Amino acid sequence: MLKNLSRMIICAALSTGASPLHAQEADKSLEGEKTDYGIPLKWMPWKDPKQPNVVVMDPKKYDVWQKRRDTSEDPERNAGPIDVQRYAYGTNSTAFPTYFNLPMALAPEDLKAGNVEVALFGSTLEAQYLQGAKYAANKMRALTQVSFFPTGSSTDPFNRVDYFKELNIVDYGNAAATIYYDQRSLEEVAKVIVEIQEGGAIPVSVGGTHAQMYAWFMALAKEHGPGNFAMFHIDAHYDAQPPTGGGLVMHNGSMIRNAIDFGLIKGEDVVQLGLRSPVPSAEDLQWMRDNNIRYHFMAEVERDGFDAVAQRIFKELKGKKLYISVDMDGLDPADAPAVGTQAIGGIRAPEAARMLRGLAAQNEVIGAEFGEYNPLLDDAHTTTGVAMDRLMRSMFAGMAARKLGLRDPNYLAPEALDHGVKD
Repeated sequence: MLKNLSRMIICAALSTGASPLHAQEADKSLEGEKTDYGIPLKWMPWKDPKQPNVVVMDPKKYDVWQKRRDTSEDPERNAGPIDVQRYAYGTNSTAFPTYFNLPMALAPEDLKAGNVEVALFGSTLEAQYLQGAKYAANKMRALTQVSFFPTGSSTDPFNRVDYFKELNIVDYGNAAATIYYDQRSLEEVAKVIVEIQEGGAIPVSVGGTHAQMYAWFMALAKEHGPGNFAMFHIDAHYDAQPPTGGGLVMHNGSMIRNAIDFGLIKGEDVVQLGLRSPVPSAEDLQWMRDNNIRYHFMAEVERDGFDAVAQRIFKELKGKKLYISVDMDGLDPADAPAVGTQAIGGIRAPEAARMLRGLAAQNEVIGAEFGEYNPLLDDAHTTTGVAMDRLMRSMFAGMAARKLGLRDPNYLAPEALDHGVKD
């Protein structure tokens, strides 16, 4: 099979000394052409043979990994979410594994018929040196510790909002990945996001590596328009490296640069928290400054304290449609050790949870991704998986609070602050 697969790959001009990718270099023949789900081909430079870093594949042969199942002979059913649980309150040993034991939806029609507000889907894209993030999508459905807190236990301890009661959330299954060709995988991730948007729900992805961020940029730009949304990015790394030689137009660290170059998002609408790796270089940092990226290194947190930085971020993002992108290595390894690229000195899990809860209350969240969790590296208590679960729940709590009119990012429920007993 691998031999046959290799024959499907036709390498175009690969150059290790290629100049950085820019939108204006794209093949003009792609102008106006779109995928069958509406994303312009000019946003997919890996399809352009004139790009110096491109792997071209025969479109009639390379869909083996992403070919959709023929559903024409399935039994007819009414559209809507499907509850696949046999028991009313299932723990990890009795529940069929779905995210938070939630009902499943299989198509946009299910989302529309069920008036679904949020659709979770698993990402299986793998673009890390340390393989394993592709397994997080399914691992998060079956975490032993997390499964004791399914949909019946969903009151946030800070704003006291019952988020699963207030929000209609479903599991939308997984997005397939093309083995050995990460850039092709971006197309399927984007397609699934577009499906969810067409169903009227907010897409949220679980698992996979951070290269998928570019798929998010494409799908969100299609839905909301290029430059019409902002991004909150938790990460140890700046993810705005230039493309590299050897076929990597899009790699696990180039997503933001490519998105800005192609006009999918404005630099001033990118807000980052947690940066602390040996990169960016001086040249790359100058590129970030030239593009007005709102970055917040851990040096700023060390000097001014977390609360001061949090208030700056709330102010920078206020009033904007918001895409949330969480790389689990943005957290300190004490809270999230099972990641592909560890970096000491990160923000702590409670701080990240506070940001997500606050921003989701203040801003209209239009999509979110939680990635770079590698369950093969986690400890016996699945510390990193549990942290990811809690971050998702915190975001849901903020979204539910916003729905109830509680939009102050610093809101804390009075009953969580005062035990009510007079001395």
